[in-house]
Formats: sequence, structure tokens, C-alpha cells
Amino acid sequence: MTFLTIYIASSFRSLHAVHLLGDVLSDRGHKVLDWTGFAPPLPDDMTPEERRKALDTDERGEIFAFCAEACAQSDLVIYLGPAGQDAGFEIGIAHNAGVPVYGLSGPLEAPGLMLAKGVSRWFTNVRELIAGVETFAEEFCGCGHCADCAGVPA
Repeated sequence: MTFLTIYIASSFRSLHAVHLLGDVLSDRGHKVLDWTGFAPPLPDDMTPEERRKALDTDERGEIFAFCAEACAQSDLVIYLGPAGQDAGFEIGIAHNAGVPVYGLSGPLEAPGLMLAKGVSRWFTNVRELIAGVETFAEEFCGCGHCADCAGVPA
């Protein structure tokens, strides 16, 4: 089995789920490119508006550069919903770069046309998603040209 480099596209609202999924994938030997380390410290007394402003600040462009490169260079990108515009944009970067995208929508989320088509394969629960990642890793040769590596659904 090949160990993959994986990026999880999601939202700060799903931070705990991103960490849990990332831990499971890391424990299985995969390298998870973790954008969550860019989050600034958020004191408990911040208002929701102050939190949003703090999380949406990227004055030096570090977060954008990291996430854009990770989406284009990973072996696999995982969309973990519910998420917002930024995750949808990341899926577009991955799709345009030919990186396969696996998706798990949120329980009350119905992906729109662009997100639905940008994701190579949708899963209905976390267990299925993890099994799908493991199957992909077993078949992945890393060349980027064969059907398995190009994310073409079987």
C-alpha cells in the first residue's frame, strides 16, 4: 500500500472533526497537510464577529499559499462538510490540478452543482470514507496518469 499525502478541505466550524479525521489518517501512515495550525489563538471572551475577523485574516498570504499549494499537490483531497466558500474554492483548485477529491457532506448539507461535480466520489459516513481512502491508497501508484492515480471513478 502507498501512503498518501492528503489535504482535508473544511471549515473552522468543523475543526474538531478535521483533527479527528486527520489523526485517524495519520495513524494509518498517511501524511495530512494540516491547515489548522494557522488558526490564531481565540480567547474565550471574543464575540462571534471578532472570531470570524481573526480567522479570516491572512495579511501575509501564508494561509492562502499553503492551502492552494496543498490542494494542487496532494495525492488526495477530502471535502469534509459542512463547509463554506473557502473549502469549495479548494475543491476547485484540486479538481483543476487533477487531484481526486473524496467528499463527505454534512448531515444537513446538500452540495450545490459545482461542489457536487468537483468531488470525484461521495461517501455517506466516516467509516465508508476511511475505507475508500484505504482502497485508493492500495491502488495508487503515484504516476498521476493512470485511472487510479487520476481519480477516475471505477
